[in-house]
Amino acid sequence: MKQQVIEDVNIMPQLDKACGLDMHKDKIVGFISGKDGSNQEFMEFGTYTCELKKIRDWLQENDIHHCLMESTGIYWMSLHAILTEAGIEVIVANPVHIKQIPKRKTDRKDAKWLCTLLLHGLIRPSFMPDSTQRIIRDYCGNRLFYTWQLNQIRNRLLKILESNNIKLRSVISSIHTLSAMDMIRLLAKGVTDQEQLLSCARGKVIKKKEQLIKALDVTLQTYHHTQLQMLLEDYDHVQKQVDFLDKSITEIIIEHYAQAFECLDSISGIGVKSAEIIISETGKDMSRCPTADHFTAWCGIAPGNNESAGKRKNTAIKKGNSYLRVAIVGAAWAAVRMKESYWHALFDKLRKRMKAQKAIVAVARRLLKVVYNTLETLTIYKEKGIAHFVDLQAKAALYNNAKLSWPQSNID
Repeated sequence: MKQQVIEDVNIMPQLDKACGLDMHKDKIVGFISGKDGSNQEFMEFGTYTCELKKIRDWLQENDIHHCLMESTGIYWMSLHAILTEAGIEVIVANPVHIKQIPKRKTDRKDAKWLCTLLLHGLIRPSFMPDSTQRIIRDYCGNRLFYTWQLNQIRNRLLKILESNNIKLRSVISSIHTLSAMDMIRLLAKGVTDQEQLLSCARGKVIKKKEQLIKALDVTLQTYHHTQLQMLLEDYDHVQKQVDFLDKSITEIIIEHYAQAFECLDSISGIGVKSAEIIISETGKDMSRCPTADHFTAWCGIAPGNNESAGKRKNTAIKKGNSYLRVAIVGAAWAAVRMKESYWHALFDKLRKRMKAQKAIVAVARRLLKVVYNTLETLTIYKEKGIAHFVDLQAKAALYNNAKLSWPQSNID
């Protein structure tokens, strides 16, 4: 059976003159060349701001309008900002895509190789977010860091309580609740009165007073009070930082991404935090990704391609945007827990022939396609339920049966 696949073949334009910049922590090596090998020049610079400005002046003196650098850690960011402000087009590329020939590894050869790739249009630029998206991206990253700190502080609080046989966690679902935190604050002050401790109970915890009396029947030593007070001060400070970041992110969302956020929030499994992370990593402009499949590959949840001699080998997911991948996989877990939903039915079907961890990645990939289509069209998502999944399965079965019944000559 012959299949004709038509794909666009894009020839990248060649440049008359370009520069390759090999970035390091304390050194930057630059190489300038024309496309015919003329006007070649090597220069080495430091990484202080005054040195970065010298690089800008050097490029302007040599009439360079395009340069290429690797996305090496965070070292490229300051130089990128200075060169972009001067009107120089800077391409930041993934180091994996521009590896040098083995056994030919020096800083000067790296800079020359980068310049060669740029001159002949053999490099694919990385996605560079605008200033607003960079701000919200940094805010979301910082909030995640502080959230990890909160979890660490809670674990240390719990360790002190359990080491003194205070079984608060056995009665209350989480020490993060208002009831538990108020009790811990009183214990840190040395309060041992049962009635005063029980007065902190709220909601369903009120019905567990007998269990609480047993759980709190321990007297802490003085140095335990000091440890709890120190941890509570850390907890309050970090929580204040998280609240500030939440407020700042919300303000940016309302001002710049209100419609996109509303559309994302309507998708099954995607909550406020997940929608904020998705917007911070992808923005609202999907034009840079031709299709939803390109988008899932950029995220890092699409299967890789590894085929040779007609045999498909390991096709594990590729590396991609780790923040977005974690957010969408978490949203997928939330979506499959929704009873009578399309995602719940899809997960149940996949779970029959693969592990749960692999099945949830497949669900996350489809969910990310929905995210792509939602952001591209800016339309509200409507959950179609399990009936839609059953209908799709029936249509697929009819198609496969009809295909098997066709004469072989028609197939060829």
